[in-house]
Amino acid sequence: MKKTLLSLLALMTLSVAAPAAPLVALPAFQLQDLDGKNHASSEFAGKPVLVDFWATWCATCKETVPQLVEIQSKYKAKGLQVVGISVDKGENAKVDRGAKKLGITYQVLHDAESTLAPTFGYNGIPSLYLFGADGKLLLSLQGYDPGQEKKLVEALDKL
Repeated sequence: MKKTLLSLLALMTLSVAAPAAPLVALPAFQLQDLDGKNHASSEFAGKPVLVDFWATWCATCKETVPQLVEIQSKYKAKGLQVVGISVDKGENAKVDRGAKKLGITYQVLHDAESTLAPTFGYNGIPSLYLFGADGKLLLSLQGYDPGQEKKLVEALDKL
């Protein structure tokens, strides 16, 4: 029974995490911001965008926030838009409180049901995706490694 349950859970995890196709460009999506306003990925057409999947309860996600705030400020002149997509379950108010507590100054959208997991193909958070102004994927970083900031800055400097 235990082995069957573990096998079933493994299959469920794989089906959620595996993208339909390898991610090569910013996929179409629509999510609400923390005020309940709908936003579509098409709003980012023609400008670079850094998408960060995170949650208020994720310790390593919290460690990346100051870097992302700094990146938004530093690369804003190049048109970069940082977008944090919270995968917290529950209401927007919970995420809003967490975002304010962390000092997030960039746009935050809420994906309470993790509907974008199969589209982006992430299987954990934080997960970062940098897309160029043409919408093409430039860099994907899964999880958190203090050394990854160098890779991200190198990619951002090429914008």
